[in-house]
Amino acid sequence: MTTTSPGLAERAVRAAHAHRAADPDGFRRRHDNPETWNRWARRARVVRTVATALHVPVDAVLVTDDPHRTYPTRTGDVPGDLITVTDPPTGSTWRFIPDHTTPGQSWLLLDRCPGCDAEVVVARVAALADLGDHLDPDRDTRPASWNPDPADHRPGCTATEPPPPRPPPPAATAKGRSKGRGL
Repeated sequence: MTTTSPGLAERAVRAAHAHRAADPDGFRRRHDNPETWNRWARRARVVRTVATALHVPVDAVLVTDDPHRTYPTRTGDVPGDLITVTDPPTGSTWRFIPDHTTPGQSWLLLDRCPGCDAEVVVARVAALADLGDHLDPDRDTRPASWNPDPADHRPGCTATEPPPPRPPPPAATAKGRSKGRGL
């Protein structure tokens, strides 16, 4: 069976549909003035950078206005970036915001807090391995970027302390060693 990948025109139309659905007003107004065009072009650069870092196709990454975060600029506050990555084979999605300690080089993974269901930062990601480390069920260390700040959680949340590290795997016995008396 031969499968053909979609051509440029089909991929371009699909990308336009995705952007129009995610941010109708922003997509429609991206050419209105230099500021909106600059934001659009900067977000396109973010898409390319994130796609490269996470080894996903560019059309699997979407950057929209963050409804919860704004950032100050010389001309006033602007919406932050909310980066959504959709894994093409599974349809799973991950959401990120920029890590302002390393602009353009790493991002903060958002997920639901198990204690209060607020969307909180759960990991710093600069490469696919960072996301893998966070998702790895056999990880034996504490999460590198646990978010204990009560301001980011709902009142009364009990999950503001990091979970204890997983215990190390049991030590394996060396092959060929006798468990009886030594010789």
